[in-house]
Amino acid sequence: MRYLLIPVGFLFYVWFILTFIPVTILCALTVIILAPFWPKKHAAKLRHVAEAWGWIGVRLTFCPMYVYGREKVQHQPGIIISNHQSLFDILAGLGFYPIDFLFLSKEEVFKVPLVGLAMKKIGYIPVNRSSPRQAARSLEVVEARVRENNRVLIYPEGTRSKDARKMLPFKAGAFQVAEKGKFPIIPIVLYGTQETRPMHSNVLLFPHRIAIQVLDPILPESELHPANAKSKLSEKEKMAGIRAIVENAYRQLAESKGLKPAVM
Repeated sequence: MRYLLIPVGFLFYVWFILTFIPVTILCALTVIILAPFWPKKHAAKLRHVAEAWGWIGVRLTFCPMYVYGREKVQHQPGIIISNHQSLFDILAGLGFYPIDFLFLSKEEVFKVPLVGLAMKKIGYIPVNRSSPRQAARSLEVVEARVRENNRVLIYPEGTRSKDARKMLPFKAGAFQVAEKGKFPIIPIVLYGTQETRPMHSNVLLFPHRIAIQVLDPILPESELHPANAKSKLSEKEKMAGIRAIVENAYRQLAESKGLKPAVM
């Protein structure tokens, strides 16, 4: 049965590419044209173009969308953390996370014609993972952006998990920035993007339900927050505790939408 779905997935992928590329070009040109005349203090409003790009991209896949926890959103500056499963994550995030944010992307993406220039104009952050020094520099830029009253999305797993049923260990970068700046950590859980855009193929796409859940923010005074010097937990225990919160929420979300996570 699975093999019978491959031609369907390929045809759906072709449909998506043929419709989404023009949308991408239009959105990129809109940002590039408007950016020189756009007041810097209203830069966040220019990101509505990117949000529309993400929203349209997801809608072109006919994926049913579910968003939970909107009432927990607080629009203070901070670090957003989210699980990472697919190239589709950023489309779902831009289009449907109920909060404005900047994000990090590989330096190579910023070299894509039109798209890379538009990303720079909006303020998205390139990251070069070729050396620890370059990666540390990216985190410095993240801290600066948050101090400018932004929220920055970081995937603490560092890369996409190859198994939708498992989350990878968290890396320390996001938590180091949160600790240094005493920024709130805003966990958002995402389910369904790997089923939409499978890891095992770059030319398959399937409509699949996608669910997003905003969790309670982890404030600097929280026992788990890395900036809380009064906490009795070690740095590793704090990071493990935050990961457990995200993982448990993901398990519940996945089970409610039809995917049974693997036993860890």
